[in-house]
Amino acid sequence: MPPSKNDTQTQSDYHKELLKIERREKYIDGLHVQAAYTTIAHFWLIKQLVKTSEWRFVTDDDKSLINSIHRVFSQEIRRTDGHHFLCQTDKTKSRKKAYEEFKEAKANLLEWGSVRDIGTNSLRKLAYLYLTELFETHKFHKVESDGVSSHNEYADNPIEHPLATPDRGFRSGDCTTDVSFLEAKDVAALIVNVNDNATNTFIQHIRRRLSILERPLTTARGDGKSYIYSNFNPKYAQMALTILRTYYNFCLAYKTKEGKTETIATPAQRLGIAKKQYELNDIIYLR
Repeated sequence: MPPSKNDTQTQSDYHKELLKIERREKYIDGLHVQAAYTTIAHFWLIKQLVKTSEWRFVTDDDKSLINSIHRVFSQEIRRTDGHHFLCQTDKTKSRKKAYEEFKEAKANLLEWGSVRDIGTNSLRKLAYLYLTELFETHKFHKVESDGVSSHNEYADNPIEHPLATPDRGFRSGDCTTDVSFLEAKDVAALIVNVNDNATNTFIQHIRRRLSILERPLTTARGDGKSYIYSNFNPKYAQMALTILRTYYNFCLAYKTKEGKTETIATPAQRLGIAKKQYELNDIIYLR
């Protein structure tokens, strides 16, 4: 209510506060929460849903993601059951430059294998062997000592990943959690799998299936622009993303090959939080 004669609040201050309250009534649930809080909540929910003894995370240098992972999974990281890897790509490079780097990386690996007389042309196997040799000397953590005791501290010492991609070229890899206790071959087995393919695939699905977000997101690499009209209403964008994310995780199955075994399953099935591939009707009518 407006201030009375005995109140110390002025009419001007009252109307400023009232404007703030009226503005909050127009807020959209979930879109006005600090990013770090939302991220922590998401990781906490994932931790409750996914039943596993070991965790592996791959992100870019997003501080809210990194801090949230280290807070929610602090016990797992302390027990060395959880590890976080950084994967960063220069998104300003052109597609032509990226493809040139891909060819360069391929040639370098084949040459490295030839010099060491390794009898394979498999780029993935060569990359693993190259990384095994590299991690005999390269460390992601450094030893800090105060004269009484010592501990390992993150050294911010990334490497250039030997496997480049045709659309993104070279990428750097790093590990923020301590892997100093592992042998070189074990660290190599982890780092060879560090990439951002899953994230880019999902962003491409957003662009191809949600026209209202095609313009704001441009491309997964960050280059190019779309001038298609886009009615970017945050409320409906949030709804559309929720629907697509549910469909992508529970309905959209894809094929992967591990060794000689081929598996067709949805992301939810692979994580063990769903027992079958759902149809859209199952989601819509909660069956």
